[in-house]
Amino acid sequence: MSAPDFYFAINDIFRHIHDVHGKDRLIDYWESLGREHYAKRNTDWKTGGPEVVVNDWRNYFAKEPGAEVEVSYTNDEALLDIRVCPAIKHLRDQQRDIVPYFCEHCDHICGAQAEAAGYRFKRSGGMGSCRQRFIQLRHPNENCTGTAKNPTSTL
Repeated sequence: MSAPDFYFAINDIFRHIHDVHGKDRLIDYWESLGREHYAKRNTDWKTGGPEVVVNDWRNYFAKEPGAEVEVSYTNDEALLDIRVCPAIKHLRDQQRDIVPYFCEHCDHICGAQAEAAGYRFKRSGGMGSCRQRFIQLRHPNENCTGTAKNPTSTL
């Protein structure tokens, strides 16, 4: 299966899970992919830092047909400037009906990966181009929204 065929498949899988089981189940599916399927990758990111995150994404997008992506990093952040998303481009070029929540898979898969690896994930834009940030958490009790957790607080 080529990458473009995979784009058709994931768009249809997202639609099926959403329509049959609901959006919450789709989000559960995405988050489990981020935590479980990418567990090794998450460990590599955690131990290697932002440079490893960037190199991982650089290698990933180098294999994706039609991708136009610039990656960079600082001491505590990996940044992906996705100018042309290969999945959205291919789906549009083939006149496919793209599910309106397609880009949310990045929020939940990458968000779960980031959390497992000690980062916070943020995405801006979507449906063809976006900016993704993996921000390394500085404090072990910091959560993925960037605020410190109080481990002794009660509700």
